[in-house]
Amino acid sequence: MEESLMLDVYLFVTPWGEKCLQSEKVMMDFVHNVDQKVSFQIIPMLNMQIVQNYLHNNNNKTYDSYNELSADMYNMILDYKAALFQCKRHGRNFLKLIQQEINGNQLSYSKQLGSKIAEQANLDLEMFETDRRSQLAKDAFKADQKTASEMNVNISPAAVIFNDDDDNCGILVEDFNNETLQQICQDDECPLSSAISFSHASVSFPHVL
Repeated sequence: MEESLMLDVYLFVTPWGEKCLQSEKVMMDFVHNVDQKVSFQIIPMLNMQIVQNYLHNNNNKTYDSYNELSADMYNMILDYKAALFQCKRHGRNFLKLIQQEINGNQLSYSKQLGSKIAEQANLDLEMFETDRRSQLAKDAFKADQKTASEMNVNISPAAVIFNDDDDNCGILVEDFNNETLQQICQDDECPLSSAISFSHASVSFPHVL
């Protein structure tokens, strides 16, 4: 196995929701334990089906308007993109914190909540306020939705894992947990099985880009 090998990992999630928050934890465990270097992206998806599914979810105690929910999800994603512009780790931390607030405290998204979480995530607040509704953030959102379409991702959460050396060597995984994800990647029929190995040691600072 070549040490230079890198994996590209895309995790597609709804902007918020307990199932997607759990999938983010599972995928972070995966990238912690895999021996290869990993380029990891969390991509919130937004389409009519995602909004409808959340609107009618039993855990939804906050929203009853499709338009309000759709607009709030969109604006939260723009906030996340603005956070990512500063640093990937800060961006992922921002996403985790705001999801915890919305899911755990049954809050609706607001611009004020986004500003509060940006401060908690140690973002440059002036830069964040400039970027959060910028054309650059809107273009990044559109690019993410195009990526989801090109990878044939229709539901969330879903993960796409590629060997960086071969774009044709990849898998799409839906409805996964720690055990099933590792089993899939090590299955002889998986196109990535020869490219991935796992370390079970605890890693405090994973090799995640």
